[in-house]
Amino acid sequence: MKDCLVVIPARLGSVRFPAKVLAPLGGRPVVEWCWRAARAAGVGPVLVATDDERVRRVVAGFGGEAVLTPRSCASGSDRVARAARGRREPLIINLQGDMPFIKGSTVRAVAELLRRRPSADMATAVTPLAAGPREQDPNVVKAALACDGRALYFSRAAIPFPREGGPARRLEHLGIYGFRRRSLEHFVRLPPSRLERCECLEQLRALEDGMSIYAAVVSERPVAIDTPADLRRAERMLRDKRK
Repeated sequence: MKDCLVVIPARLGSVRFPAKVLAPLGGRPVVEWCWRAARAAGVGPVLVATDDERVRRVVAGFGGEAVLTPRSCASGSDRVARAARGRREPLIINLQGDMPFIKGSTVRAVAELLRRRPSADMATAVTPLAAGPREQDPNVVKAALACDGRALYFSRAAIPFPREGGPARRLEHLGIYGFRRRSLEHFVRLPPSRLERCECLEQLRALEDGMSIYAAVVSERPVAIDTPADLRRAERMLRDKRK
């Protein structure tokens, strides 16, 4: 059932790593890897939403479709909402353009979660977070879920905190969101919330507004390209896979 539109927001002017979506990785730009994963999911058409003609040309060059969106878009979700205007798909997936190794199965899991739970405003994905230094890394976003998979909170802090000792069984949040069309339109009209500004996590705006977010637990932990060091690590991973 191809009732989803997958939109990959690909802003050229990233603060920490400018033009990262066009950075070469294994002979392809990073954004192409994300596009291929979205296509492999088979949930529906894939668009790249960008703010720069150079990205649009690169995407067209590898056979993809890209739409130009205003540079004034405040967030990836705002860019996705602009790109989805005039489309008819009832479900919209926001797949960040800096996760080159994300699996199509993860994209499908988010889409299927929205289909299974008609009451869910949004869906996302999480993966088990192994004990170690990443638990304390503020760049690794953690999620706390209810027993039914509903998201209770997202934080850069190491949540939950095991007050009585023992393993915390933490979950890492992945950079993918599924929206119902009406939920996305509502979300981007909301002003930034108090907790969102505190943690710099836009999903907290949805939780503070009372929107429901459900999370699919997946086994993969895709690499996000946030810095040149991340790109070098991804290159090493790719070389290891090809051996």
